[in-house]
Amino acid sequence: MERRGVHHLGLATLDMDRTIEFYTKKMGFDVAWCDIIEMPDGGKIKHAFFDTGDGCLVAFMCPEKMKGVPTEWATDINSAQGLPGMFYHFAFYVPTVEALEKKREELISRGIDVTAVLDHEWCRSIYFRDPNGLLLEYCVTVREFTAEDQIMKHHDQPGFMTKDPAALKHANRVMAGPPPNVAPTRPPV
Repeated sequence: MERRGVHHLGLATLDMDRTIEFYTKKMGFDVAWCDIIEMPDGGKIKHAFFDTGDGCLVAFMCPEKMKGVPTEWATDINSAQGLPGMFYHFAFYVPTVEALEKKREELISRGIDVTAVLDHEWCRSIYFRDPNGLLLEYCVTVREFTAEDQIMKHHDQPGFMTKDPAALKHANRVMAGPPPNVAPTRPPV
């Protein structure tokens, strides 16, 4: 069957330069499209789309001097909603556990603060944050879904694939996210 997935995710940033640097240099995504949208009543929106490598895109919009749009807000989404840092998050596909482990090492080598691998039983994941405070994930499905999986109930999940207390503390810190109500700020002009 033809793959029918997400075309793109649309997100916001207060610092387009830092966002472009992160997604190209740290994540290894290519810029697919950039433009500046001039608003009829003044101001503009910088708009950038990043190719995740599998036909899906992640887009960011950065408003500048737009009437009625705040100049500062919590770009991580969760803290603006008063939620724990792991609720809103975005997961990118990897095809194998080996590819997940390689991606983790690659991100660490690029200076990204990445969790240990988490075993959700049906998938494995790693988690980290972008410069906007967004929780990002790389995830691989490790088995076929069953009818039992479709039932809303408690499912045992093995958890982090480490027993190292320091690694667990680190993972909990990354997953918790930025302190509530702390918004990333624009760079000085």
